[in-house]
Amino acid sequence: MATISYKVVPHGEQWTVSRNGASNISYATQMAAYEVATSEAGGDLRSGHDVVIEVSHATDPAGARDSGGLPLPGEVQ
Repeated sequence: MATISYKVVPHGEQWTVSRNGASNISYATQMAAYEVATSEAGGDLRSGHDVVIEVSHATDPAGARDSGGLPLPGEVQ
């Protein structure tokens, strides 16, 4: 079977999930987009496909905090 590729990438203030290069809906956080990608990939795995999930790092500290990053110095949690 074919390999299905998912990518989670920042797009402006949001995160986009693409499947084999076709973009889907944008999500408010990196974690939300990741959860959608893994959920969709589960169906592909059950269908016998190989799956690759690639998640870009957050370039903005606020995006990093979505996945458990530390607050900026002086920032109140």
